[in-house]
Amino acid sequence: MSPEPIPINRVARRIAGPGATKTAAMIMLGLMVSDLRESAGQTQKELAQGTHVSNSTISRLEKAEVPPEPRTVEGVITHLELGGPESDELRMLLSRALEPEWFQHQFTDVTPKYLRRLLGLESMAIFLTTYDVRLVAGLLQTPAYASCVIRTGLHITEWNSPEMAMRLALRAERQERVLHQSDPPHCVFLMDESVLYRRVGPNDVMREQMEHLLQIARFNPLITIRFVLLDRMIAGNEASMAGGMAHLQFGLGGLPDCVYVEGYSKADYHHAPESSPEERRKPWPTKENEFERHLQLLLRIAGEACASPAESRRMLEDAVARFS
Repeated sequence: MSPEPIPINRVARRIAGPGATKTAAMIMLGLMVSDLRESAGQTQKELAQGTHVSNSTISRLEKAEVPPEPRTVEGVITHLELGGPESDELRMLLSRALEPEWFQHQFTDVTPKYLRRLLGLESMAIFLTTYDVRLVAGLLQTPAYASCVIRTGLHITEWNSPEMAMRLALRAERQERVLHQSDPPHCVFLMDESVLYRRVGPNDVMREQMEHLLQIARFNPLITIRFVLLDRMIAGNEASMAGGMAHLQFGLGGLPDCVYVEGYSKADYHHAPESSPEERRKPWPTKENEFERHLQLLLRIAGEACASPAESRRMLEDAVARFS
């Protein structure tokens, strides 16, 4: 059963409230500083001079490239003469932005740097669309399947090591925080058809994984699973040759939408751009950006290359039988 489309007016999760992530708070803090600065008619250079910091410090603050410095945020509040709700919200965002991200308590050593921003954002999304090329999506992997995948990147002497256990625990915690939270996002998982054939472990591991996907596809109304067919003409697309993509939507009044593009041991994050009032009045944007380019690619894969949800369930049934 496919989920109903999300109403376009669905309100975003509270960035400064309980359950908000450090990453989300950093981004929202930067956006708020940028908006307040522009409302005051000041450039980054003027704000930097007024707060006695470098221009690069303000730039990094607004882009959420590094955790904010309390004295910088307090300097912004003083210089822009902010009071009441605005200063309170900035301080609440600052407080959350200075706390550790959930994986930093025990998983820092086994969390790839390129993945950390995604882990800090995906639980805040209200709609999540992913495309995975080589393997079952990490959010849907069973422990046995995940164990086989993780082992391929470790030396045989490390298979029973604490690092192996930590990597599995990280994956399980990630699934819990995204898919099993009190108000989980609507998710569409697009996976290459080859995932149904690519063996990462023995038959019992593969059968369990395919059965798990089939149960989700049949009975979870918030999750849609579709397979990108091998005979469709997308082989030349950059996403089909990389690690995959994800489109995160955060809802009305929330973070700007984000497209995550994974490569080999690296990833790029493209956020929906802020546009000027003049640009917003135009019927079409005048210049394409990386966010729009990758989003269009993801939409084309979903629209032109995927089996329907019903056909994808039949493909999963065949995969279960094949590994039985």
